Amino acid sequence: MPTLRKEDEDLSSMRDQLKALSNRHAMEILQVLSPQTGEIVPTLGWDSIVEGMLALDGINKPLPKSKSERTQTLADYESLRQSLMSGGTIYETMNKLIRSGFVISTGDKGRKQRGFMITHEGRLALAAIAKLSGPVGTGTDVQRAAKILLKHKNFVSLLPAQEKFVQEIGDVDSNLVIQMPPGSGKTFLAMIVILLRLQKGVRCLYLSPYTSLSRQIVEEYGTLLQELGYSVVRYDGLSRVSESELENGNLIIAMYESFSTAMLQKKKWTENLGLAIVDELTELDSNTAVEAYTLGTDRSTKLDSVITLLKEQTQIVTLSSRFGETEEVSAWLDAKVFRPSVRLVPDEFIVNKAKDQFDIVSSDGTQRASSSEDDVLDVVMDHLGDYQNKSILVVVGSRYRAQGVARRLARSHPRIVKQDVVERVIGLGENLPLSNRLADTLKFGAAFHHSGVDAGVRERLEREIRNKKIRTVVSTTGITSGISFPFDCVVILLNQSLYYLETRARYLQVAGRIGENHLAQHGGRVYLVFEGPNRNMPNSQAMEEKLLHRPLQPLRPGILYPSLAISILTRNTVNGKKFTQDQLRTLFQDYVNNTYRGTIDNDYRSGMKKFFKTLFNWLVKQGVFEEVESGFKLSKDARSAVRANLDTSDYLRIKSKLARIDDDSDESALIDLLLQTQLPQYLRPPTFMPSKMELKLMGLEPPEDWYVQRLPERNDVKRTVLESWLDEQDVTTILKNAAEKARGINLDEGDLNYLLGFCSQVAESISQFLRTTKKSSLSKRMNVLSRQLQYGVRKDLADADLLELRLLPGDDSPSGRLSRSTARTLYEKGYTSISDVVKKDLGASKEGYARDRFAKNCGLEPDLAKEVYKAALAQIRAKFDEED
Repeated sequence: MPTLRKEDEDLSSMRDQLKALSNRHAMEILQVLSPQTGEIVPTLGWDSIVEGMLALDGINKPLPKSKSERTQTLADYESLRQSLMSGGTIYETMNKLIRSGFVISTGDKGRKQRGFMITHEGRLALAAIAKLSGPVGTGTDVQRAAKILLKHKNFVSLLPAQEKFVQEIGDVDSNLVIQMPPGSGKTFLAMIVILLRLQKGVRCLYLSPYTSLSRQIVEEYGTLLQELGYSVVRYDGLSRVSESELENGNLIIAMYESFSTAMLQKKKWTENLGLAIVDELTELDSNTAVEAYTLGTDRSTKLDSVITLLKEQTQIVTLSSRFGETEEVSAWLDAKVFRPSVRLVPDEFIVNKAKDQFDIVSSDGTQRASSSEDDVLDVVMDHLGDYQNKSILVVVGSRYRAQGVARRLARSHPRIVKQDVVERVIGLGENLPLSNRLADTLKFGAAFHHSGVDAGVRERLEREIRNKKIRTVVSTTGITSGISFPFDCVVILLNQSLYYLETRARYLQVAGRIGENHLAQHGGRVYLVFEGPNRNMPNSQAMEEKLLHRPLQPLRPGILYPSLAISILTRNTVNGKKFTQDQLRTLFQDYVNNTYRGTIDNDYRSGMKKFFKTLFNWLVKQGVFEEVESGFKLSKDARSAVRANLDTSDYLRIKSKLARIDDDSDESALIDLLLQTQLPQYLRPPTFMPSKMELKLMGLEPPEDWYVQRLPERNDVKRTVLESWLDEQDVTTILKNAAEKARGINLDEGDLNYLLGFCSQVAESISQFLRTTKKSSLSKRMNVLSRQLQYGVRKDLADADLLELRLLPGDDSPSGRLSRSTARTLYEKGYTSISDVVKKDLGASKEGYARDRFAKNCGLEPDLAKEVYKAALAQIRAKFDEED
């Protein structure tokens, strides 16, 4: 009985305390009375308390110019002060805080000299509320923006590094390099800066290295920004947007390569950008060997170019983990550095095979274990313990190894996964062979993830991983950059195929998939498994020294390659004005000197003088630059190519073949034209062949014989794939036929996505070029080809608008629109447009409803027919509303 009475008393006391804290101004009073860490608890009077409360809102007491002079600002301040003290509210609240034990008072009640001091219970209550509400202060713009984002994200608190940023940074008014570990919340800080700039009417750019990261940003912050009245536009290879949408966008989220192309072409929407967030600045470090068949694929050079062009006109904030010699980058950008000392790291273990057992040793040498299991995955899972309650990421060097390990774990360490999760990931679209194999492992709780997986499937898979519905993932290194997932453990199987993992910075990037938020709450482990030597790590000791103990290396971008250099030169001449060779040389050399590579490499800067001379003379010979009186001009056709989004190097590659194509040319000739351009050539299987001039400029030998000998076969594979796609063959058949043609290289659905997307874009660029050069009939044919490639249909259906029908409003993905097989069925039944779907079966004299007649006549299953009719009717109504 006494125990129950005690519990009742405690519950009553808690109610009174919560009631006191809920009173108006209660939290502000406690904040003003609470000292900074380490300071003596002060006793404050009413004047100091009221002035402190105003200061929390950013209203500080102005100093008078003289003792006798009373300024208007001071008068306004006194008015605010009096309004706060009148009415008795703060006095009543203070009395309740005193009765609840949060504050004690000194002096007589009602006296002006009465003092107040926060108690230990009051400070505990304030700290508890702070944990629930994030950064309590709202005195700076940064803190106010953080509060908005915390509420939107439904976060109860900031991570340690985020809190340090919010408390220390009053405003981001200059260039800034943010260095924080993977998964520590850098994107959140970037969104604070973006929100502050948007509120001031500044257009912003978010440069992302991966489509998955772009998608995540849109998903997590797009709704909030749109509710606040700001338009968010995503621009990359997987999303098509108009120039008008880009020009009117408040926040553009773009891939490096997509933005680079647009900026080099001087697109209007790339101007007047006041802020640029550059995510994953470590991509500025080159990991691409300069070889003939990889020429032009080094994204570090492209990123160096983008930042160089941006930094002259735009505030830049970079996000990345740490890297060596940060001062070089900060000096180049004239930027401050935010690098908090708060860091959480997982436990690290090295796993080795020693004779008849596996040894597991912690990186600090304090823990050691051994296992006689035959398979290293069993060794790791046993050592990890409690496997069923932990999320695991296994990182391997190839997509086929990822699939194999996922199948192995599905058998040896199955998990229970609901069927609806599997169905959500795989989707209801076209039957895809790799997706079917993924479904087989997903049923047992294991997934593989790599670039060969269909883009839509990969997107849905990542969403389920973030939601902890799928907790065993085997992936290539593509998943290890940009996005953090709630993994408890990362297992790295290092052998000769995992060549990406060559530096400590890249290792930290992979290990960082255990986000810092997850580390703070649950801890985490990384297992480095040495399976065999590769070109940089002959043994386990070399692996440990290089990845765990070696100092971080500085960023070193790749060198400028010919196609990018040509784009730089045409960017400076696309205005059509006359120039001299000396003037263009000066502009080019200034650009080179301002790049990061040019800033740190004197020999590189000097070598670019000869590079320019050789390249300029070649461009004159090719007709890109034409001589005029006392100078040169960009030729009319070259200028048209730039304006049409056609890369100048591609224009030179296809110029002669394009001149031979006419309205009567067959589809295969048009496909061959597309396959001569660079982007389709870079894709799997690679077919890029540099010109003799490109090899000369770079000082490279021609590609090896084995590569040259395989080019016809590989080109034939790509040609067959495209022709089959345009013939409306199913994906399974297309990929099966491709596998039979290609030796040693299989194409997966993800590869098909990229090939079709790039070819469609190139076809549209050629169409625009032909339109500019007054070849309207051929231009229209290339435009139709672009739609054929986009949708996978024959010419007749590509001319129709049926494929633009959205079954799921607002969903622009392939799974959200009419499938090509459904569109073909409708077309063959006489429904050749969205309008036909709604109007063809109308008629007052006809019996029943039009939708029922459509369902009967269209050749589709009744439920699908009604869904199609409903979507078509909604789309036509929406169009009428827009016109009104």
